Amino acid sequence: MDVGVFGGSFDPVHNGHMAMAEAAMAAAGLAQVLFMPVCVQPFKTGAGTSGGEHRLAMLELALEGRRGFSATDVELRRGGVSYTVDSLRAIRGGLPQGTGVFFILGADMYLMLEKWHMADELLREFSFVAGARPGSENSRLARHAERLRRRYGTRTVLMENDEIDVSSSCIRDRIRRGAPIDGCLPAPVERYIHENRLYG
Repeated sequence: MDVGVFGGSFDPVHNGHMAMAEAAMAAAGLAQVLFMPVCVQPFKTGAGTSGGEHRLAMLELALEGRRGFSATDVELRRGGVSYTVDSLRAIRGGLPQGTGVFFILGADMYLMLEKWHMADELLREFSFVAGARPGSENSRLARHAERLRRRYGTRTVLMENDEIDVSSSCIRDRIRRGAPIDGCLPAPVERYIHENRLYG
């Protein structure tokens, strides 16, 4: 009964996030995916971004009724700078003993894992689901996954997830310009943004 953890700002959560989580669940046979919004520092907030309470609320709306998907506020509750290894350990501590924990991330971030805080411990203690677009990029990721396996014993599942041409920053920009965002977000999230006048 492995669990996936999907970290990000989710400002706002969009259909690309949903598709990646679904692909990760299928590829790794995950029983559950936890969406983990990061804590945004005060110097990074402003008119163009939203606070943790809004981002968590939008996630909960987006995930309602989606079996196996839920949100965790572990980093929002901690506040300040959060490191992935600490957050994954906290989540693992609340799961039944023996549950595997996979961290879900894109190809670019996966290739940089050895530069992360306490990378040795992160790579030895946890598994990963890395997203890749179809094509030559997969061979590079496969070589990297094999190197991490040999060096740290890291288990990696590579998934081919279709790229959806949408990003949170693009959505925020479109809202600021008054441009349509139809089809980019789960409908309850779009309503929440308009009702709370976010990103304007």
